[in-house]
Amino acid sequence: MSREFEPQKEIADRLMAALQQDEFVLYTQSIVPLVPQGDSRAFQEIFVRFKEEDAKLLPPGSFFPVLEECRLLPYLDRWVVNRLARFVRSGLKFLPDWKIPRYNVNLSNETLADPKFGDYVLKYVDNSYLSGGVLGFEISCASAMANREPLRRLMTRLRSHGCNLTVAGFDGSKALLAELKALEPDFVKISALSVRSTACAILYRPGASRKISRMSGCWSICADARSISARGSR
Repeated sequence: MSREFEPQKEIADRLMAALQQDEFVLYTQSIVPLVPQGDSRAFQEIFVRFKEEDAKLLPPGSFFPVLEECRLLPYLDRWVVNRLARFVRSGLKFLPDWKIPRYNVNLSNETLADPKFGDYVLKYVDNSYLSGGVLGFEISCASAMANREPLRRLMTRLRSHGCNLTVAGFDGSKALLAELKALEPDFVKISALSVRSTACAILYRPGASRKISRMSGCWSICADARSISARGSR
């Protein structure tokens, strides 16, 4: 083993140990509709942070590349599902009438290629109150296009148990419309660039936002159009 590889292996071993010892932390970001919908259930996207020994919270970019290069992202995705299931079970013990939010979990390309991931998810969906639209998965538009068949197979299984799919980063281009529609996403996140462009257009042409509304209406999906500034993000 080369000396150049040794530090990376040590980091990878450290991250695997952290997964086994619950040293990652889940955070949520609420997604709130501008206009109230029929389903009043809260919608929250899941984010992951790694808590180091000095209790500082590091951004995902600091450990994701190592997990990706060492092919460990599927372990992280499984941990997120496991930890979320434990959180929901614990919450219902204290609040039996709690209306569980919709939770969106980001998936990696490597996880889509894992044929056993669907079985792993269903084990928790069927036994941890994650059915009925509580659990959803998110993947970027680019990843969805590159992994159409694995994604379609996975979601065909999970949808029958109430899981939903969000595709993020759609730029509104006609070239992607047909391909994206074939995946039948439940939610589509408009890319930040498109959101900013639309916001600027609305200042001069109030009807500019109707394109997004018409598109989502035709597909019977919800469109998420938002842009988080660097100053306000964490």
